[in-house]
Amino acid sequence: MQQKYTLIDAFTKIPFAGAQIAVFTYAENLSEQQKQLLAKELNLTETVFITRSLDERYDAQLEIFTPQGNSDFAGHAVVAAGYALGDAGIVKSSDARILVNGKEIDITLGVKNQKVQINIPVSDKYDEYVPSNVELSQLIGIDESEIGYNAYKPMLVGCPEYYLILPVKNNQALRKAKFNANKWQLSFVASLAKQILLFTGDHPFKDANFAARIIGKYIPEKEDPPIGAAAPSFGLYLSYGKNDYHRSSLVQRGDESSRISILEVNIDKKGPKVMGLQLGGHATKVGEGYFNLPD
Repeated sequence: MQQKYTLIDAFTKIPFAGAQIAVFTYAENLSEQQKQLLAKELNLTETVFITRSLDERYDAQLEIFTPQGNSDFAGHAVVAAGYALGDAGIVKSSDARILVNGKEIDITLGVKNQKVQINIPVSDKYDEYVPSNVELSQLIGIDESEIGYNAYKPMLVGCPEYYLILPVKNNQALRKAKFNANKWQLSFVASLAKQILLFTGDHPFKDANFAARIIGKYIPEKEDPPIGAAAPSFGLYLSYGKNDYHRSSLVQRGDESSRISILEVNIDKKGPKVMGLQLGGHATKVGEGYFNLPD
């Protein structure tokens, strides 16, 4: 049995930038074991498997795998899959409703400009109780004076999983931060947050409001992984404590030496209530291939 896949770069207009995602557009005949073997063989951050939904309310259903196993929601994977759905003609209109690992997601496809926007189900959780700046500086290996940016403060924000969101002084501090696994294990925050999202508004990148980076457990020191899963929490963080808030922010991941991604995070609040949360980005197809699987 021959199985086709498409390589898509998510959160970029430029080939060979952004997040590399493999998408199997027609995965109906694949078993869970085969999906895992394929994801392991490709060894990308995520591999997406698309099947037709038996429920007519949905245009398709997606499963996301990492080389290690099933993955929860990942923004870059859904953006890549959304592009693939439009490119293959499975979704013919600009609006689509899909299932991602059994959870309902609405997406908007900009076929002409290769942009995908995801409507994120809002499950906002906040916690201002975080370690002191002294402890935080030990967790990420920078000086205490480099923690903080403008009026932004460290906070735990979940949508749905908690991330420890830390503002830092500038791009230099963002890049030199190193996760200290031993200090993390001893901190109370280790039982609450999945990983640490660092961000700053003081950076050299044009057309971006913020630069951001994820560090944490299971992330090798020199890697700068995609931040799509943390982006909804970051959007809610930006709107925390604000009423009637309407903002679109561009967030850059990576730098000149790596694959740069540009994510668009939109927040719409009426009074204190979040009415809409969207994550968007461009995608581009960079290649196709086939696997020969035993019948």
